[in-house]
Amino acid sequence: MKKIVILVPSVILLGLIGVYFLFPETMFVLLRKAERAAGGLTQHRIDVNGVDIEYLEGGKGDALVLIHGFGANKDNWTRIGKYLTPHFRVIALDLPGFGESGQDPNGDYTISNQVEWVRAFVRAMGIQSLHLGGNSMGGNIAGAYASRYPEDIKSLLLIAPGGVASSEPSEMFLRLKEGKPNPLVAKSVEDYERLLDFVFVTRPFIPRPIKRLLIQEAIEHQPLNKKIFKQLRSAANVPPLEVLLNGLSVPTLIVWGSQDRVLHVSGAKIIESVMPNARVEIMDAVGHLPMIEKPEETAVLYLGFLDLR
Repeated sequence: MKKIVILVPSVILLGLIGVYFLFPETMFVLLRKAERAAGGLTQHRIDVNGVDIEYLEGGKGDALVLIHGFGANKDNWTRIGKYLTPHFRVIALDLPGFGESGQDPNGDYTISNQVEWVRAFVRAMGIQSLHLGGNSMGGNIAGAYASRYPEDIKSLLLIAPGGVASSEPSEMFLRLKEGKPNPLVAKSVEDYERLLDFVFVTRPFIPRPIKRLLIQEAIEHQPLNKKIFKQLRSAANVPPLEVLLNGLSVPTLIVWGSQDRVLHVSGAKIIESVMPNARVEIMDAVGHLPMIEKPEETAVLYLGFLDLR
């Protein structure tokens, strides 16, 4: 009996190791579910204007809808989820064309059109008023949404939002101006490794078999990502974020990493200066994705801003 007791854990461990290396897809699904569960989030699907939209949801209270950035997806919010779900009904969606959601049938991924997709999603979810947060492109969308539908919004969480035209040029935009490749679009394993270094100061740990799947996914999405990025840069139908938000009284927390190489941190003070109820928090030694790199600290800043701690 003693030998059996010793043997069983060893067999389980060997089985897990086998799954880890031989079936990385299975391990990826298991780890992703575990991380979502730790944040109190589960995956769901809803039809919005004929397009399947995938989203994560968990918690109770006022709705907090979270919008990911360019080339990202709903799982960018799982690590911060566990700190927010005790206070909110947290909903993180995959925008059309990203993650597991269907593509926009008209192929229109401009900020203006994505605002309408988010509002259609919000209404399909039965939500009339909400807290709204976004990172990077998602922050641009969140700000544009608040400008267009201020009556919907209880508060804004803008994490390194895009669209601040008068900020200092970031390292990414200086590179693009010089004709260098977009560091956010991965066409190879090497590109993906450089992407991780570009957006993080301290990389999160990603097991090697899992990273291989993420790299494969990034490479497969590369053509669409290039198209979307081109639309975002060339679209003339959305004014700069500092113009859209000028005078908007929605309570707004602006969070930015001090070492953001994608979007220059100078954008934070620019937005704060045009909004009467905005506050800036600059996070030291953090890159473009504070909610992944320092999820608890980012959540504490937002909860403190709303006096929910």
